[in-house]
Amino acid sequence: MPTIIGNIKQLIRTRLRKSRGNKSSDRPGHNAEANAVFRFKYVLFKELLAANSELFNILADMEQKLKGNHIFGTAYIKNQVIRSMIQAFKMVKNLNVLSGNKYMGLYQVLEKINQEIKSVTAEKKELEPLFYVIPYTDILKKDADFVGGKSANLGEIQNALNIPVPEGFAITVRAFNRFLDTGNLRSEILKLKNLLDVDDIHDIERLNRLSQNIRDLIKSKPVPDVIMTDITKAFETLWGTPSSSAGNVRVAMRSSAIGEDGDLSFAGQYLTLLNIGFDQIGDAYKSIIAGLYSARSISYRISMGIADDDLSMAVACIRMVDSVAGGVMYTRHPYNILDDHIIINAVWGLGPYAVDGIIRPDTYVVEKSDSFPILSRDIPEKAVQLVCYHESKDNCNALPGDYGNGSHPEMTGGIREVPVPLEKRSAPAMSDDLIRQLSEYGQKLEAHYKCAQDIEWAVDPDGKIIILQSRPLKINAALPASSGPGTSAQPRPASIQKRPGSIPGYKVIIEESEVASQGIGTGKAFHVKSEQDLSCFPVRAILIAHHSSPEYTVVMRQCSAIITESGSISGHMAALAREFNVPTLMGLGAEKVLQDIPSGMEITVDGFSGRVYQGVVKELTAAVEKQDAHMKGTPVHEHLEKISGFMLPLNLINPKAPEFIPSGCRTLHDIARFCHELSYIEMFNVSDMASKRDQCSYRLSASLPIDLHIIDLGTGIKPGGSDDLKALDTCLGTLSIDRIRSVPFLALLEGMLNKNFNCVEPRPVNFSGFLSVMQEQMLSPGHVEERFGDRSYAVIADKYLNFSSRVGYHYSVVDAYCGETVNKNYITFSFKGGAADNIKRNRRVRAIALILTSFDFAVDVKEDKIDARFQKYPCPLIRDRLDILGRLLLFTRQMDMLMTTEDSIKWVADNFIAGNYKLSVL
Repeated sequence: MPTIIGNIKQLIRTRLRKSRGNKSSDRPGHNAEANAVFRFKYVLFKELLAANSELFNILADMEQKLKGNHIFGTAYIKNQVIRSMIQAFKMVKNLNVLSGNKYMGLYQVLEKINQEIKSVTAEKKELEPLFYVIPYTDILKKDADFVGGKSANLGEIQNALNIPVPEGFAITVRAFNRFLDTGNLRSEILKLKNLLDVDDIHDIERLNRLSQNIRDLIKSKPVPDVIMTDITKAFETLWGTPSSSAGNVRVAMRSSAIGEDGDLSFAGQYLTLLNIGFDQIGDAYKSIIAGLYSARSISYRISMGIADDDLSMAVACIRMVDSVAGGVMYTRHPYNILDDHIIINAVWGLGPYAVDGIIRPDTYVVEKSDSFPILSRDIPEKAVQLVCYHESKDNCNALPGDYGNGSHPEMTGGIREVPVPLEKRSAPAMSDDLIRQLSEYGQKLEAHYKCAQDIEWAVDPDGKIIILQSRPLKINAALPASSGPGTSAQPRPASIQKRPGSIPGYKVIIEESEVASQGIGTGKAFHVKSEQDLSCFPVRAILIAHHSSPEYTVVMRQCSAIITESGSISGHMAALAREFNVPTLMGLGAEKVLQDIPSGMEITVDGFSGRVYQGVVKELTAAVEKQDAHMKGTPVHEHLEKISGFMLPLNLINPKAPEFIPSGCRTLHDIARFCHELSYIEMFNVSDMASKRDQCSYRLSASLPIDLHIIDLGTGIKPGGSDDLKALDTCLGTLSIDRIRSVPFLALLEGMLNKNFNCVEPRPVNFSGFLSVMQEQMLSPGHVEERFGDRSYAVIADKYLNFSSRVGYHYSVVDAYCGETVNKNYITFSFKGGAADNIKRNRRVRAIALILTSFDFAVDVKEDKIDARFQKYPCPLIRDRLDILGRLLLFTRQMDMLMTTEDSIKWVADNFIAGNYKLSVL
């Protein structure tokens, strides 16, 4: 923490030097330097907005964690603090460069906050185990920091509870660190990782490319001999020498990351390789280490605020169980907090198909009592199964990805999908005795760990149950569900108990489904059929897909809900959906969802009843109650509360207050508020610079009553020929509207060129108003300095506009940003002056205020000046309001002459709002 500020300063200095250098050569001659000033300011402003958006995402996530409904650990707090400080520093730095270092005091405030946070942040000292390999017979849960959560839990289950687990050993974090420190591997990974910005987690192609480069790098390095020697000794101790009959022993290699199965679920984020021979263990180990840098793992860690420094990788090496049946057991319902029944999902063969929701598994609901009575059974047809593959490939389908090691050609063997014999397809995968035995194990594990458990299990060829993994089950429930597996008959809260099975007045598209993650989600449906679809997933849309997949992690932050036709509530994606609090429905039958819910349809997902409605069901959103704050009172939650006191509170509420100064900032939120507010003012000043840069502007060729010149920041104009460059350099060129590609500028021009203005006859003159204006001019010599018909300027980029107009005796400025990120979008508008007396000028801005208020602008009127703001709206709304401002700019010309009475204020506003731009004299 002490070096954070210094490191950030150096990083920003480097970037600023690069920005200056890159921007100075875009135009020939001295005008290139002039344009570079505008472009550099625009780059700084965009970076400031991006940092502000990212900082508020971080703070908003912390606020959610403070509610106590979400599991998190100390790694989350540490990473959120670091990320927040980086974004806050970017804002401070960029504001000072924009303003000419007017606000240097912000650096001292930021450092003070940094020191205050440091004073309450306990630094955790990590220890390393003494060995590279430890057998399960020597492992307990307390060894999790050395062997990872999976191995620690398996050792604990075997040695403390005497419940069967596979034979095996853990390859420790000491081996991991030795491997990364050999051949400069760690620093090479860091160089590649530093190429990734936080925003890049939404760029699927870039993320995949970076991930592949890192994984290829890791796999190219040899495992140190000392580690392989210890692995060989552990293997021989358990199963004999590989050259003997032990050569037939196959193992499963599973990630056991430090932090995995602990504070966060990490469900499905890391690699498992099944049915591996001894001679493949080294390559399998490297593949699992490389799995730390899969695209979805990188995205998950960034989304959850987990740094690589806080996540070491141990690997579990366990004897392969050639299971006849397998699956998952939850020791209570994962979303119904009132349902304490055990839920078991089972499939024939190996368990991954049940875990990952590839096929619909058997579901058994068991009561927790001495005899473990089976309350219900749901036995669907199970047409295929996973089996260990040894030699013959007959009647087998090779699997892609990690199931069959298909994405790891260095692996042989592995697992394959085969048909289930016809006589077994509709038969239960478990006998009643096995169900009761497994339930007993589950109850013991829950009692031992003092929390509900998510357990993977297998039945070996001898009919013996083997526990493959046990981890805490995240209960994500605010209300009990009304349908789905394991639903109890216990009473609901009153707010839900009285409502009928479905909400009257709304069309039910889907009546029944399995609820994997509880909640209410509303939005427009978006079909995801490929990875490419994820790269363009809209914010707050509802993901619709054929089957569940952990790959959807990359969009869960921006997703309102998920609906899949197939999948299991005990699968990896279901666990992730609960962790991200995304309402999720599964198990709807082939093709049903894609047929019944087209893309673009607005729907409501009821993650309590399992229904889907057409349209927005307001009754459901009102019925949702607060979740149980199970994290409150824990040491990690108390630590977050202390830290958040320096980050979340907002003290700088009013920009006009005397304390709205750098020294008034006491939290990161205050700093962000100050920088964000002042950045608009600094960008407003671009219009003053524009009037001094005549040489570097185009003249717009359009039927407008103003002399409008354009300064391009590099992306606002479509490319043209060399004549354009020459014309620009000599300020002799004109530019047609079809060459403009600035989104906000085009929207403003659309309003200014509105056809209703072209056919408007000359506005009738109110002679008393006209005479008073003339009298005001003769009695106010100061107005002589205000030039009639000055040039107007538009400084533009593809998503940015700064428009300034000085026409007659008034001026107006429009500053706007219109892009894909709603949090960055804004319009600020300022209007001042006029030729009439103070009373009429004030009436005009009050009329403008009435107009803008009706279109949801926030306005502030002082004397003859109005400031208005419209921000954090989607791009279509930003464009619409800019269109309105374009019309308003023309509508208000010489309007002060008509403002002869107080009644004229509302009359003028009403006419504009009604689209009547032809005013008659009152």
